[in-house]
Order: sequence, then C-alpha cells, then structure tokens
Amino acid sequence: MNRQPKPLGLDLGFGFTKCIDGEQTVIFQSHMNRNITRTDETTTPPEGTYHIELDDGDYIVGDDTRSPSLFEDFARQPERLINAYGRNLVLTAAAPFSDQENPLHIVIGLPVTYFQRWETELMGRLTGYHKIRVYQPDGRCTRKNLHIRKVHVVPHPLGTFTSLIMDEEGRLRDSEYNKTKIAIVDIGFRTTDIMVMASARFCNRGSSTIEMGMANGFEMVARKLYRETGTVPDLNRLYKAIRMGFIRIEDQEYNLEIRRAEMYRHLSSALADRINYGLKDDWDIDRVLLTGGGASDIAGDLAPLIDGEVVLIEHDQDVRLINAQGQLRLARHLWGASGLCHAG
Repeated sequence: MNRQPKPLGLDLGFGFTKCIDGEQTVIFQSHMNRNITRTDETTTPPEGTYHIELDDGDYIVGDDTRSPSLFEDFARQPERLINAYGRNLVLTAAAPFSDQENPLHIVIGLPVTYFQRWETELMGRLTGYHKIRVYQPDGRCTRKNLHIRKVHVVPHPLGTFTSLIMDEEGRLRDSEYNKTKIAIVDIGFRTTDIMVMASARFCNRGSSTIEMGMANGFEMVARKLYRETGTVPDLNRLYKAIRMGFIRIEDQEYNLEIRRAEMYRHLSSALADRINYGLKDDWDIDRVLLTGGGASDIAGDLAPLIDGEVVLIEHDQDVRLINAQGQLRLARHLWGASGLCHAG
C-alpha cells in the first residue's frame, strides 16, 4: 500500500483554524465544546461545524451557534488555546487530509509569544497516531487513524515571509526580503503579532505578541447591536456582516458602515501605539509589512499611523489563509512536495 506522506500548512489562531494541502481547504472557528446530544439525535450542523470523538471525549468543533463564544474564555485564559483546545482543533483540521493512514507532515503557526512558550509541548502532543471518529449529520461515522509523523511549529507571520521568498513548491527564489530588515505585523482575531526578520533571520528583539486584534473591534460592534436588537451574532456571521457593511436580524436590516468606520479608526489608533512602541529600538527597519486576516480591513487607517514605510500584503482569495499557504510552502521546503525529501 502506498502511504505517501502529505505536507500540510496549518494556522492555529484564536479566531479561526485553517489547514490546506494546495488542493483542499479547511477553515472553521477555533471553537470547541463537549457534545451533550446523542449521535442519533443530531440535526444538520452549520457549515464549518464538526462532530468528532477522540480518546478524551465527544466534541462539537467549529462554527457551532448553539454554544457560547470562546472569546471571553480566551480573554481570561489565552493559554487555553493550546493546553485545552489546541490538540483537538489540529486533529479536527487535519482529519480530512488523512487517507489510509498516510503520514502527515505539518507546519503549524502560532502567535509569536505562544510559539516561544508552547512549541515543544505542542509537538509532543501531536506527533504519533491519533484515533478520531467524525460523525455525519445522518449519524454515519468515519473512523480514521491519523498518523502525524512530523510537526514543525513556527510563529504566525513566518508563513507570510515564506510566501515572499519561496515559490509554491517550497523552492527558494530571489527576493529583496532575503537581504533587508523588515517587521511583519500580523493582525489576527484576538492577537497582533510582530515578527522582525533581518536578512531572513528571526530576531527575538522587537518580535512579540500584542494582546489585541480584530475581536476587540468586533466586540464594540456586537455590544451596540445587542443594545439595539437583544441579539449577538456568532463570530462567522459578524465577520462577514462587518465586511459587507450590513446585517439582517429578525427580518430587519442594520447598516454597519458607520459602526465599522468608527471601529476601524479606534482599533487602528490603539494598535499603532503598541506597534510603534514595540519597534522603537529597531530604528534600522527598512519596511513594515501588514498581513493577517484583519490587515486589509484596517490598513487604510492603520498604515499612516505606523512609523516608517508600510506595505500591505495583498491576497487574491481569503486573507485568513495567507499564513497557512506560506506554512504549506515551508512544509514542502522541509520535506519536499511529496513529503519524502529533507531540507539540505
């Protein structure tokens, strides 16, 4: 039996978990709760929701609107993303890519500070075999034995950097960013990461995680909507509504454009102060690159407030996948497009 290894790029974030192999994409809210319904009583779940069973229990993972958001949980105890949910979120995201126990080689991105703290532990929890059952809405169960042979953990923005210096197959290409000193600012859901690279080398000084992200802005909009409607939309719906500029609640449409503009200005001002402070000792940075799921939304307000030259990294599809795509390129660089090679 041919069990060719499969390289994956996986981005474990506070807002969304993303996993890609170059052909298939899995993306869902970083949201998990114990399942309290019997399997034969389940109804059709929302898109992006998974009913899984692991060795430690039965879970609903993803965009489950029946359960409370993890935002408050993460805000109180952000380390729970890794020590309580991380393994199960990764296994849920990787399961669709596992076929006949083919080994998986995964590059996983974490916020900078969490990468520095949790890299070794997360690798230990994930490497090896994992039994998982994935239940369909009709009660049918798919059993898989995931074989995660290799795990490489990196800070989130390294995915963006990898995309700048490597092609889709993970081959190095000529790039100005191999020779300059840059700061990559990754604006995520609950955190904003700053990663400083000098001549393609990671610099600890100046690299950090700011405990602030798009969720702070979403929460502002959600509070105002709750005062008006008594309803708080789930994260995925609110994310889409803010980008579109309106939301429909109980057959009434609410314009979000003014609220969105106010939120973008407020969040940009607060982030710019923290970013400039974090980079104050790196006076020789040539360029600041904005990336991540929130970058394109607030770049117009944020960029003029950041010291130095600022460039927005564009993406032709879902901006939330920028880092995962770069992590896939890194996986192919480390282990080859087939997973069989090793970096020299």
